[in-house]
Amino acid sequence: MFKSAEMKLSDLFDHDMLGDDLENWLAESFLLKRTFRLCATMSGLIEKRHPGKEKSGHQMTVSSDLIYDVLRIHEPDHILLKAIRIDAAHGLLDVRRISDMLARIKGKIVLEQLQQASPLAIPVMLEIGKEPVQGEASEVLLAEAADEMLADVLMDDIKLQTVKE
Repeated sequence: MFKSAEMKLSDLFDHDMLGDDLENWLAESFLLKRTFRLCATMSGLIEKRHPGKEKSGHQMTVSSDLIYDVLRIHEPDHILLKAIRIDAAHGLLDVRRISDMLARIKGKIVLEQLQQASPLAIPVMLEIGKEPVQGEASEVLLAEAADEMLADVLMDDIKLQTVKE
């Protein structure tokens, strides 16, 4: 996805990221796959209800993901793929507004390396390695993980304050 393993973090806010890198990321993301599922269903490429058989949401997703992957490899200019790219650029991401924002903030972002994770990073850290859990258990597990991470960050902060004193 990235041009170099030596890419600087500040390059993530470069206006050039809206080109091929964004397109590559989008092509692999669930956003386009879910948009493709809706588009494929509306176009009749896949059917939820067929006389005598009804597909579950999971079956619909598997079917649309398979078709999406095959079209991306063998027919990247397919009309449905073009349609979802346009929809994603204007509806899901609003690329024009992102471009305007990147132009406004250019040279104004200060990146500072921290010794520990910032409390603002906890939601992002919770997403790393996230596995879906169904039912009420997901809320309990998420709350427990959030409490543990917050406790770790606070303990590290207390240790740093004790060392400084």
